[in-house]
Amino acid sequence: MPRRQWTTQTIIQEIQDLHAAGESLATTNLRRLGYGGMVAAAYRDDLFGSWRAAVQAAGLRYRQVAPRCRKWTKARIIARIQQLHSQHQDISYRAIKTTQQYLLKVARRPENFGSWRAAVEAAGIDYDEVGRQPSPCR
Repeated sequence: MPRRQWTTQTIIQEIQDLHAAGESLATTNLRRLGYGGMVAAAYRDDLFGSWRAAVQAAGLRYRQVAPRCRKWTKARIIARIQQLHSQHQDISYRAIKTTQQYLLKVARRPENFGSWRAAVEAAGIDYDEVGRQPSPCR
């Protein structure tokens, strides 16, 4: 399948069509839907230079149609870990590294928990029970 050639007109039309269909124009949602190439093209200097400029060129208010996720706080990280655990999801380091990369990244930041183990334990979960390989240090 040949790659689509994105132009200012095709990007504007696609943005308007997606908006009319009720889709969020947040870049993470568009990538999930398979529009990563369009988003990347919008960043080109010869097109729009940014995704925000592309959305605005389509006649839409960026903050209304492309909402950003809330900031990852310690409480939000804990809540997400607890949610995954209650859904019987594998929250071992290996699984989270594959399925929830950003959650792992923000949990490991020094200003948050510093490690995945510390985040899981802060969520009230015994890390050795969810880890694939029990830690020899505990």
